[in-house]
Amino acid sequence: MANANKKIISKGKAGQEKKEKKPSKSPVTVEVVDGIFVFHGGKGGHNITERKNKTLEPYGKCIYNYGLLLELIPGDQTSLINQNIGNSRYVHNNYLAERIKYYDEHRETLSIDQYKKEFLPKLKEEKEFLKRTDKFVYQNACQNVDTAYQNFFSGKAGFPNFASSRKPNGNSFTTNYTNNNIELKMIDGLPYLKLPKIGNVRFVLPKGKTLADLQPQGVSIKSATVTRTNSRYRVSLQMETVIDRPVFPTIIHADEVFSVDLGLKVFGMFGNAKETFTVPNPRWIKVHARRLRRFQQGLSRKQYDQNTHRGSKNWEKARAKVAKEQRKTADQRRDFHHKLARAIADNYTAFICEDLAVKNMMKNRHLSKAIASVGWSQFLTIVKYKMEKAGKYFRRVSRWFPSSQTCRCCGYKNTEVKDLKVREWTCPQCGTWHDRDENAQKNIHAEGLSILKSEGIQIIM
Repeated sequence: MANANKKIISKGKAGQEKKEKKPSKSPVTVEVVDGIFVFHGGKGGHNITERKNKTLEPYGKCIYNYGLLLELIPGDQTSLINQNIGNSRYVHNNYLAERIKYYDEHRETLSIDQYKKEFLPKLKEEKEFLKRTDKFVYQNACQNVDTAYQNFFSGKAGFPNFASSRKPNGNSFTTNYTNNNIELKMIDGLPYLKLPKIGNVRFVLPKGKTLADLQPQGVSIKSATVTRTNSRYRVSLQMETVIDRPVFPTIIHADEVFSVDLGLKVFGMFGNAKETFTVPNPRWIKVHARRLRRFQQGLSRKQYDQNTHRGSKNWEKARAKVAKEQRKTADQRRDFHHKLARAIADNYTAFICEDLAVKNMMKNRHLSKAIASVGWSQFLTIVKYKMEKAGKYFRRVSRWFPSSQTCRCCGYKNTEVKDLKVREWTCPQCGTWHDRDENAQKNIHAEGLSILKSEGIQIIM
């Protein structure tokens, strides 16, 4: 059925589902109570943040959303969390299956509201275990399916997939905040997170932090996403606060513009107009790569039944070791990216980088492993939001800009430098010797200055 539906829908716009009607919007109003901005209304519609920002314009403020990641220590609540994860996956798959079937029969979209009204109540009557989960979990599970359809129609992704307990998309659930159903609290001197239909769950308080640091006055929780990885659980809280609207400067000194040429042997060649220096890849990248390879080799030797998708007890133990090593590597990589991005955002007014086509570069089987291990996309995303929050500039140079091939002194373009093996070269026109990465960083910096000038920003040399 799913394959037939793929063929029908992928023919073009004529085969697309009809768009469901958006719910009517209620106006958003704001009042200031003891220095805290309190919003009223705003039900319906999907651009609630934009509407809130509009009400904040007279105050010179704007909405700032960010995430807070915490490690959970569930005890008796483990079974309840697993139940919520399983129920979310069940409804996700049921809605997707019903939506495919409904389109095959009626050539119309089975909207979320229609599914919740006509199908979900009957499903809850048939499956009693579905009544143990908060309604927002099902709302978000259905919304994920609808978003997957939108991405499919826009060409951003393939046809929506069913969630699997063996994959990340089937091992999480998301619930929304309402009537204080999600709350950070201290009980007997220990930190807890209250979750709907689950109760109070212990979590690890970050070193040197208090609850007031995690949720300062005026910061509200919008949603919570609990994720299971093997036997460990994490929660990602979406936080919302009101901050001063960033004011971007119109005059910048050239030394305050920072640029980078990202690499693989070293993490990147960083610098400004006067100095250039390398940031090496952390030592743990190679250490964990060797350990992970050893664990994966051990896993491949354990017994695993391809038909039942079940492994022996030793296979489960080996799989847990692989997952733990991958998790540790990801945590260390994220920590490295955040610290480096914070140093850049604190010390420079503008950051220039290349618009890298990472997905296309990953197709190179000789470089894909190295590119994945350094995490360029994650690093640039972190730098971008830290710079913009501080009222500073983040700009990307076109991926077609020949930064490595162009002589920074005379502008001569040497096409032989396309070969990645060429790490040093001498310009045949002006005779200047170039280090490949340093020359690329200087050219990216110069191109970044041109982009800023074209936007009307004054550059002081």
